[in-house]
Amino acid sequence: MDTFKQRQPAGRRMPRPSRVEHCTRCQAVLGLHYRECPPCYDAIEGLWEADWSALLEREQIVAGSEDEALLAQVVLAEFDDHSWTVVDMAMGRVRCEECNEELGGGPVECESCKFAFGKLWWHDTDAMQQGAMTANEHALRVGRYIMRHPHRYSRAVATGWRMNMPRLLTGWLPKGSDMRRTANLLKDGYEIDWDAMYREIDANINRGKERDDTR
Repeated sequence: MDTFKQRQPAGRRMPRPSRVEHCTRCQAVLGLHYRECPPCYDAIEGLWEADWSALLEREQIVAGSEDEALLAQVVLAEFDDHSWTVVDMAMGRVRCEECNEELGGGPVECESCKFAFGKLWWHDTDAMQQGAMTANEHALRVGRYIMRHPHRYSRAVATGWRMNMPRLLTGWLPKGSDMRRTANLLKDGYEIDWDAMYREIDANINRGKERDDTR
């Protein structure tokens, strides 16, 4: 298989919401219920799926086939030759030989998943250093991974990223100091009024004040 590189990842080619939108099905902010609500799932996953579908079309491979599973193995073997979206999709189509879960998403104690997880972020760092990934895209990648595998993280981390993801879709970036403060409150057992916390953020996003033009 020839190396497949997108000129730009799908998140830059596809329309993305410029405002914090609400899901027509679950009525929450779009993307919040990634694991439970199909429209929320599609709003996030579509940015990855578009690149994987383009690769399948190029290789003339049918989705769900044995050839697709083989393709995923090849992509992971050629880790550095593919965009981060394609690598992520390949990870989701390979089963861990140790725990039989999605590679990188198995139990915390699974050493094979731990190793795969580490390689994922080496790839992430390289992509940022090479200019192939923006800060917003890095945050999207982290958020999606945590939402897919929340059991690998503390309640504070999983909840914080779950709340951020609908805003990240617009190009927004959280401030590191704000995330750390929120995480510390959750770790200390404080109940957080999420609606109040994000009301001002959402208002600024919807006025176009907190978006990253390089998204």
